[in-house]
Amino acid sequence: MTKKVLSLILIGVLAMTIFVGCAKDEAPKTDEPKEGEEKTSEEATGGELKDGNYLVKLPVSDHMNYPMATMEVKNGEISSFDYNEYLADSGEAKNPDNYSYEEGLEVIKNLNEQFMDKKDVESIDYDAVSGATHTKESFKEVVASLIEKAEKGEVYEPAYKDGEYEAKAGEESHGWLSEIKIVVKEGTIVGVDFKDVAVEDMEGEKVVLDEETKEPVMEDEETPKTEPTNIKKGDVKSLENYSYLPSFDTIKELTKQIIDNNGIEDLELDGISGATNTKNTLIELATKALEDAK
Repeated sequence: MTKKVLSLILIGVLAMTIFVGCAKDEAPKTDEPKEGEEKTSEEATGGELKDGNYLVKLPVSDHMNYPMATMEVKNGEISSFDYNEYLADSGEAKNPDNYSYEEGLEVIKNLNEQFMDKKDVESIDYDAVSGATHTKESFKEVVASLIEKAEKGEVYEPAYKDGEYEAKAGEESHGWLSEIKIVVKEGTIVGVDFKDVAVEDMEGEKVVLDEETKEPVMEDEETPKTEPTNIKKGDVKSLENYSYLPSFDTIKELTKQIIDNNGIEDLELDGISGATNTKNTLIELATKALEDAK
C-alpha cells in the first residue's frame, strides 16, 4: 500500500514538472497586427505623431523640377498625404499635359496610394511599378523628413496666400519688357516664371543649336555661334531670338533660389556673374509681386 501511494506521488510530481516546463516554453502573446490588419501611424512610423499640417520641399534640380509633399495628422493618425513633383517655371504638378514620361507619373500615383494604405515607407513595394528610380529615392527622402517633423511637432506655417502674383517693369529695355509671375500653393512658392517680351518688331541674333544635342554651338568657351533672325512683337526672349547666354543662366539660377528659399531673402548673388540688368530686374519684380501674397 505504501509503495502504491509513493508511486502516485511520484507520478503527480512528474506531471507538474512537465506542465511547468511547457508553460515556460510557450511564446508570449504580442499586440502585433494580424495579417491583412492595418497598422496605426504610431506602429508604422515607430513614434508618436503630433497633430498638424506638414510640408517638405526638396531643392530644384538642374532639370528645373523638384519634389514636394504635404501631410496632415489628426488624432495621431496620418489623415491625408500628397507627394508630387513640380515644374519650376509654371508651378504645375507633373501631369499628362506637361510631362511626357508616363512611367514616372504612374510611379508617383502608385507611391501615394501605397503610403496612404500602409502608412509605412519601409513597407512600400518600390518595384510595383518599374522605372523612375530618382522619383522613388526622392519619395523616401521626403516621407522620412515629413515623419521626423511630425514626431517633433514641427508644424508647417504658410508664408504666403495661395494664388498667382504678377508684376511688370515700368519701361522697356532695348525693345524688351520684363515681367514675372510667381505661383504660390500650400502657402509656399512653387513656380517662378520670369520673361522678357518684345514690344515691337525688330531684328535680332539667335543662337545656333546642335541638331542632335540641341545645345548651343560655341565659337569659343564663352561665345556661341549666332545667326540673324527676325523678332515679332509679343515674342518671348529665348535662344531662338537672343544670343547672350548669361541672361538665361541668371534666370535659371534665381528661379531655383527663390523657390528653394521661399522668397527673395538670403539669395546667394555672388555666384551669379554677368547679366546684371536681368538679375536686378528679376529681383525687383519678384519683390513687387510678392507684396500682394503676404
